[in-house]
Amino acid sequence: MLTKVAAGGINHLLAQAEWARKRLREHEGAVAAVVIGGISLSFAIGPDGYFAKSAPDVTPSVIITLAPDALAKLPDGVDAAMSQVKISGQADLADSLSFVFRHLRWDGEADLARIFGPIIGRRAHQTASHIVQAIPETGGRIAANASEYLAHEGRLLVPQAELLLHAERLRHIRDTMSRLDKRIKRLTHTEASTT
Repeated sequence: MLTKVAAGGINHLLAQAEWARKRLREHEGAVAAVVIGGISLSFAIGPDGYFAKSAPDVTPSVIITLAPDALAKLPDGVDAAMSQVKISGQADLADSLSFVFRHLRWDGEADLARIFGPIIGRRAHQTASHIVQAIPETGGRIAANASEYLAHEGRLLVPQAELLLHAERLRHIRDTMSRLDKRIKRLTHTEASTT
């Protein structure tokens, strides 16, 4: 069941990318196994460049092993997630799969246009894109405002400028204490040698 769902999702993306299907057609009949944690899913590449569930007794040509945190890195970009992927097996197939998955992108606007029509689909996609871009910026502003309030108004945090000034004063005191300690040792050593 899980293999069928995963193949459906990947095939949806492949339907929007003729270049990817063309590259995968060169490997018709090859089997790729994807291992995530303890789960292994095997896909066969069909003559049309789409993935299908492979027969359970077929040895995979390529094994793609994803680190448990690879999927969590997808919001940081495909390259961030792919850095957590290990591909072993047939070199040319591994190269093709790596290339396809690094460059395969979802055309959300096309999917929304099919559901809502081209105008509403485009506007919904633009709105979603703006929201996705605004979230980190808004979060950063909220954090900056909260820390400024806590430092200046609430006096619950020490402002960075005061913290740096305090650290500089502590360094000065430490250096002065070190010089004083050396002077005391010299005087003590001088007194001991004269008596």
